[in-house]
Amino acid sequence: MPLIFRKAIKEDIKALRELLKALGYDVDESDLSHRINAIRDRDGEVLVASMNGRAVGCVNTIIDIRLAEGLTGELVSLVVSAEHRGEGIGKGLVSQAESWLKAKGCNTIRVRANAVREEAHRFYLRLGFEEIKTQKIFAKTT
Repeated sequence: MPLIFRKAIKEDIKALRELLKALGYDVDESDLSHRINAIRDRDGEVLVASMNGRAVGCVNTIIDIRLAEGLTGELVSLVVSAEHRGEGIGKGLVSQAESWLKAKGCNTIRVRANAVREEAHRFYLRLGFEEIKTQKIFAKTT
């Protein structure tokens, strides 16, 4: 069966959970389902690459607007299963996400990658992204 790019559906939850584990995030299936709905409620989307009816990759798109930068699309949580890396699936997901974001009016698209994910950095550079900033991220649980 060919590779298909589409919006995530309820039946993808188990596979998405496994994909996120590969990034180091262990998300409960119920929480994952709620998060997908919340992403969509905020005008974002979760796209998957499906092969033989199973999600083998995913990317989350969000739209951000900031006082200084204006409207920007962002790619979040891009991951492809280990057994399918190097097959062009990540590139296809980025292309699908870019098209989706452009249709929403985003002319600038950014992606953040953990400093230790050097392979991901090279991947994004090959796709035409430019490194524009290095920063530290601070978080506070309330």
